[in-house]
Amino acid sequence: MNQYIASGLSRKDIRDYVRKIKQVTGTSSVLYMNVLFFLENVLPIFIPDLQIDFVEKHEMFGKYAETFPSQSLIRIRQDVYIRADEGSERDRFTIAHEIGHLLLHDDDAIALCRSDREVAIPKYADPEWQANAFAGEFLMNADLIKGMSAEEISSACGSSMQAAEIQLKYVC
Repeated sequence: MNQYIASGLSRKDIRDYVRKIKQVTGTSSVLYMNVLFFLENVLPIFIPDLQIDFVEKHEMFGKYAETFPSQSLIRIRQDVYIRADEGSERDRFTIAHEIGHLLLHDDDAIALCRSDREVAIPKYADPEWQANAFAGEFLMNADLIKGMSAEEISSACGSSMQAAEIQLKYVC
């Protein structure tokens, strides 16, 4: 079975990385992250060759978005972008997830491997888990959501209840 494996990162590693990003970008105290503003206006400051391609749904073969870190390229379905702009929780998370891939992964940090079906890739080395953890931390800042309920987090951060509940499990 072919799988991708990434350099191992714990949730704490990812949280610390997101904290640094938010400190540098002045968004540490922002509860509702404007992911499109960040994608289009902030990321290009740090990644000058960033390319964002908006593509038709039929061009993505069932994918919402995809990222090619070594090319500094994020491809986003147009309908996903439009819904994210309208505040869609799922689509905002998708874009934050792709930002995570861009910032966490490169050709040196990720590899395609063939593995024994009985041996699962540990979560901390799964690039999809890492990008999801990044998106959760990016959209629902652990430092700001302490003491909030999942409903309050969902409302204040523009996240789904499911994402808020998952994030809440890992807030210390």
